[in-house]
Amino acid sequence: MNGQTVTWSARVFVIEIVLFAFLSTFHGAASGGLFYIDPINGKASNDGTAEHPWRTLEQVAADGLIETQGYDNLPYTGDNPLVVKNPQGPVKAGDTLVLLSGYHGALELSGAINDTPIIVQATAGHTPTLSHISLVAACNWHFVGLTITPSAAATYEKQTLFNAASHSWHGPSSQITIEDCQLYSVTDTSAWSADEWNALACNAIAMSGDQMTAQNNTCRNVNFGITINGNLGVVAHNTVENFAGDGMRGLGNDLLFEYNLVKNCYDVNDNHDDGFQSWSINDDPPRERVTLRGNTIINFEDPNQPLWGPLQGIGCFDGPYVDWVVENNLVITDHWHGISLYGAVDSRIVNNTVVDADPGNPGPPWVMFHDHKDGTPSSGCLIRNNIAATVSVSGDTTADHNYLIGSGGDIFVDPENYDYHLRDSATAVIDSGSSASAPDTDMDGTVRPQGAGVDPGCYER
Repeated sequence: MNGQTVTWSARVFVIEIVLFAFLSTFHGAASGGLFYIDPINGKASNDGTAEHPWRTLEQVAADGLIETQGYDNLPYTGDNPLVVKNPQGPVKAGDTLVLLSGYHGALELSGAINDTPIIVQATAGHTPTLSHISLVAACNWHFVGLTITPSAAATYEKQTLFNAASHSWHGPSSQITIEDCQLYSVTDTSAWSADEWNALACNAIAMSGDQMTAQNNTCRNVNFGITINGNLGVVAHNTVENFAGDGMRGLGNDLLFEYNLVKNCYDVNDNHDDGFQSWSINDDPPRERVTLRGNTIINFEDPNQPLWGPLQGIGCFDGPYVDWVVENNLVITDHWHGISLYGAVDSRIVNNTVVDADPGNPGPPWVMFHDHKDGTPSSGCLIRNNIAATVSVSGDTTADHNYLIGSGGDIFVDPENYDYHLRDSATAVIDSGSSASAPDTDMDGTVRPQGAGVDPGCYER
């Protein structure tokens, strides 16, 4: 496996350098003009200065105040020329729209392509609210610090709260970021029935296109949490809390899902709920070079939660999955599928902690590389340094230095309160892992190893 380890490390390093460079372009982008929007004190007839702000973001877009570009001669064929839209608009690529507290309506744009990002952000100490944001054939937009909920509208409407979509007619979307936003269907779903969940729960974030980013957002009381359908996407440091579908979905290549928290699944329909899911079906290409790192997936926090049901942790059943890295994740679930990849090639599952949320069937959860559904074995894969009840392999998969437990065991500090750091007394586990292919740090960022050897699981003692 030594040659394979070098290949994995090099590929992951290249992917993350590309993603870091992509994200850095956004954080240095606010170099243009500033325009202010205030639903309480603003007027449509104002000039958008801090002293004379416009009224709502919806009205600013409807009045043609944002200059952007769209494809000419639709349908999109790949070589359509771009034409300027709203050339009289004072807001240009590279500018920032600063939003103050109040209801800003909805933002719906089709054909909104910028050479450099237009930033839409909350001003410090303010909570601007929109019912939803929908972008089609859009490029270079960055949304920061917004609250997005249909509860703010006069009439509640179930829809995707933040939707950045590529379209076969209108053209692709790319390079869109949503950051530090609050997204929710309603503030409280504790009394919802299964029928109400199905009728009212919105999907939170859906982004189809390349170089999409969702980071530091909180998605609450939703159906599906965060879906990226495209390449070179980043989903990092988000929370998906109280959901009825899948917490996260990654459908593309060169994707990074790291340090996200997904918790509290509601079982209200026939969807096989997953903390994270991916697939390659219906002539989709293989899913390649996806990294899942440092994510926490919790089936339920309250055993008395209404409508809770079994949650598949990281469930990838329709491969092939090529060059995947699944490391430093904590999966607490009441299901057999803790981490499962069907039809994997040259992939590794290393230093994860996978435990049973509720003793008895279903479960306890396993870590597994399985045959593809067409019978082709997984190949060239590695399962190492995991803590789980069961480890299962397919084909020429290597499995070593894993610590097998029952339903939790007594090796953890405080599992009842979700502290799965290793106890000092867990001498059978501590230092028993292998440094080969182990991540350099643990889920907390602690350097490995701290003792004579690497500890199995997502935490280094």
